[in-house]
Amino acid sequence: MRLVETLKSRTKALKVQEVADLLGVTPQHIYRMAATGRIPSFRISGSVRFDPEELATWLRDKQFPVTAGRRAPSAKVAA
Repeated sequence: MRLVETLKSRTKALKVQEVADLLGVTPQHIYRMAATGRIPSFRISGSVRFDPEELATWLRDKQFPVTAGRRAPSAKVAA
């Protein structure tokens, strides 16, 4: 996954706009996800920041979810 590789090459904390650009969503969406804990983030003096390594792990987990004793559901193909 190229996005994961891009994140792993980053060495500094990412800003909301950078994460929004990488994921192709609005900054407001990223703020909401961070506020509800749906994306790993942290705050520095009131500013939301993201650890590139944590985001890479989060994305990998989203792509290949770990389930207890069962496989992730596959997409149905229309006949």
